[in-house]
Amino acid sequence: MREPRARRGAPPPTKTLEDLRPLLVGPEQHRIQRIEERLDQSMAEMVAGVLPEAVIESRKKGEALSWALDPLIGSAIQERVRRDPGAFADAISPAMGPAIRKAVRCALRAMMQRLNEALALGMSWQSVRWRVEARRTGRPFAEVVLLRSMVYRTEQLFLVHRGTGLVLEHVSADEIPYRDPDQVSAMLTAIDAFAHDAFRTDARLERFCVGDLTGWVEHGPSALLVSIVRGVAPPAYGLVLSETLEHVHLAYGGELAGFRGDRASFSGARELLSRCLQQQRQPLPRRGRAVLAAAALLIAAVATALIVSWTRASREDQRRFDGWSEALRREPGLVITAAERRAGHVAFTGLRDPLAADPRAVLERGGPVPPTVTLRFEPFSSLDPQIVERRVARALQPPPGVTLALRDGVVAASGVAPARWIERARWSAPVLPGVSGFDGDGLRAQESIDRARAAARSLQGVELLFRRGAARLSGEQAARLDDVAAAALRLIALARQAGMAAEIREIGYADPVGSEASNRALSLARAEHVAAELIARGVPADRLRASGAGPRRDLPSPSCPGGAARAGCIAGADERRARSVIFLVDLRAGSKD
Repeated sequence: MREPRARRGAPPPTKTLEDLRPLLVGPEQHRIQRIEERLDQSMAEMVAGVLPEAVIESRKKGEALSWALDPLIGSAIQERVRRDPGAFADAISPAMGPAIRKAVRCALRAMMQRLNEALALGMSWQSVRWRVEARRTGRPFAEVVLLRSMVYRTEQLFLVHRGTGLVLEHVSADEIPYRDPDQVSAMLTAIDAFAHDAFRTDARLERFCVGDLTGWVEHGPSALLVSIVRGVAPPAYGLVLSETLEHVHLAYGGELAGFRGDRASFSGARELLSRCLQQQRQPLPRRGRAVLAAAALLIAAVATALIVSWTRASREDQRRFDGWSEALRREPGLVITAAERRAGHVAFTGLRDPLAADPRAVLERGGPVPPTVTLRFEPFSSLDPQIVERRVARALQPPPGVTLALRDGVVAASGVAPARWIERARWSAPVLPGVSGFDGDGLRAQESIDRARAAARSLQGVELLFRRGAARLSGEQAARLDDVAAAALRLIALARQAGMAAEIREIGYADPVGSEASNRALSLARAEHVAAELIARGVPADRLRASGAGPRRDLPSPSCPGGAARAGCIAGADERRARSVIFLVDLRAGSKD
């Protein structure tokens, strides 16, 4: 059909920029798309690969990373403690135990000391008077007892630099409220300057009183030692302060002379100053000492029993908890993601493969499990080798005689199985979780073995007959070699398919006419002749084995006489079969090659 004239004369279509875009930027767009896909799919893996190196390089350049992460880590810890304080307590329990025991010892020591004093004064008029004073002043009775029974006690010590008036070190007794050392130092400096200016140039402030507190000021070449004492200290206490200040000047003379405001170098002076924290109390009445001793022993015994019982119970709970955790972690197919122990309750959270053992049954192997133990496990597919082996055995269901083994993720099967099962196992095993391949080189199909055995039976017992005294086949018997060779080749091929090896034995025989040696040589020559003919027809030589048996002795009947009449008896039975070569087949498991 002819096209319309208008269409036949239409100009060719023009090319636009959109038509040229795939040609100009097509490869770049393809590469960009591949980069985007790779970033979408493996961004986490890429970041995980470079993150450790980035952290190491950042540490080499400074502490900027630590400074940047400090608020995040701090807020994360606070949020974790707020949400689950029990887990945080379990995490710090190894460090909290010794600290708690030390605090308990200190508290018991202080309690026993206060109890001693209370018992010693419990039945006296002085104790009654102090109780009235405690109620009137609002102070605790123990504090009133401490104040009234104490001769003196050093509450605070200040080591002050003479030139600048700054406090270099400050120590205080226990249970003393904190006071600003610099404020105290400024007050002392002002008072000392006032005394120096108002009276004489060599005037020094040595004692001052504020209420029931007395200040002892010991002057040295470069520093002052100020002691705040409650009560009345003996004059010998001033000698203690003087000796301590001398030791400070001997140990820190250079630092005192070159002091520029850095107090860090005087941190070791705290031990020297601590020697001046002294106290003296009034002796307790003698009549109460026996009661105090008995009470102290009783309290110590009760406290020791409680501590030992608590420690033993805590260790037993921890040992049981650790044993449960280890048993669950060792069990194939179980993964523990969280293990918590709080307020007598234990909770294990994790993942469990459907083929794994029941977690509670795992715990009960070591004994009864209390109901306070909670187990929460979500299903998942485990890649543990033992679980993978169970999964493979359940999925493939191997027939009897087939063994399965998992080696580096590959299922290796060996034995005899139907061909249909072998084929199904080849395509179903690699798709199982934890299995990367299937190795069936050790398998033999039952059908192939049956065919090989049938071929062996067809060749077994075939006889080729020879003429009397002849070592070569002729006529009809020679023509049968083609069929025999074909049967042998078929047998070898079927045996190879079945993973077996076939050995064909050609056994030559001769009649008893003649000597034993000549008959044995003739029988061997006949077997070798048949073997050579089979090799010429393509039968592998390594599958053939020729041997001569000499005169054939399995033909006479039981009534055949011996001696000279034996030859006639054999000829009567079957003279031709005495001049033959028969085939025997040895079929055994071997290589498929």
